[in-house]
Amino acid sequence: MRGRTIDSCRSVPATTIDQMTDGDKLTRGTADGQGRDPARGWVDRVWLDGQVHDPGSAAGVLRRALRYGDGLFATLRIDAGQLLDAEQHAGRLLVGATGIGLDPPPGWLDMKQIVERLLEAAVALGARPGSAGVLRCQWSATDIGRGFGRPGDSLALVELSEAPAARHLRVRVLDSDAVPPPSIPYIKTCSDLPQVIAGGHAARLAVDEVIRVYDGWLAEGVAANLFFERNGQLLTPSAELPMYPGVIRQRVIEEARVLGVEVLEGRWKASELSRCDGAFLTGSVRGVEPVLMLDGRSLQSTPLIHAVSRAIAEVRRAESTPIPGDRS
Repeated sequence: MRGRTIDSCRSVPATTIDQMTDGDKLTRGTADGQGRDPARGWVDRVWLDGQVHDPGSAAGVLRRALRYGDGLFATLRIDAGQLLDAEQHAGRLLVGATGIGLDPPPGWLDMKQIVERLLEAAVALGARPGSAGVLRCQWSATDIGRGFGRPGDSLALVELSEAPAARHLRVRVLDSDAVPPPSIPYIKTCSDLPQVIAGGHAARLAVDEVIRVYDGWLAEGVAANLFFERNGQLLTPSAELPMYPGVIRQRVIEEARVLGVEVLEGRWKASELSRCDGAFLTGSVRGVEPVLMLDGRSLQSTPLIHAVSRAIAEVRRAESTPIPGDRS
């Protein structure tokens, strides 16, 4: 399967890494010569079955993902040349594929193969020892015809974009059910419309993140999990709610308990946040991110939040996978 071409898409030929300059590898400009804003996560190349392609050349084989949201994805952080949480995301891809009835792509059949392919793709797309970025891996069916039945074949497409800048995190809590719930909340499917709608609310409210609320219960951010501190405890919405329980959320729960911090998973009304001592969001790209402004109220990053953030950073580094390459 590796090395398969996508000639049926009738687009630009594959570009090899040797044909790119160092500046090209992460930030090639637009067709009109204007540079793209790295904060938007622009992607100028994708890795597909062992070759690097222009994104437009891959669009045809991803038609089912575009038309039906038929597929799933994982987003991983590269920090200081280390791929973070690779095994956790590999496991979730396999579980998610089973959940939607999608066979893993050939060469991506177990956690070891998945991590190897992710590293191969990252290097092909320009990641190097010491570099930073965001790696997105998508699995989807290859059928380009109409109809809901799958042909049974699948492929993997990997994108590399720049790491986002740190934020002075401003958050607003949305009204209940302002965003429709995800259809399969426990799997990161290619149908991300609720996140898109939530992101639109954040843009209109001129904040960095919004907290989604379902049936009156706090759920999650645009694409991040919520924790808040009260009286030395950490509270977080239950995974039984329509929200995605992310990799870093699970790490926080485990590491906080190692630190002796009581973590309560439950159903919390939005009013509970008005009495919190501090709050933070978690996600694979940004890690632990303290909330500094919540519904117009200033918050501080407390000693407990600092301790949890430090513990998460340490365990992610300790279990990271180095990007291969010459360090000389």
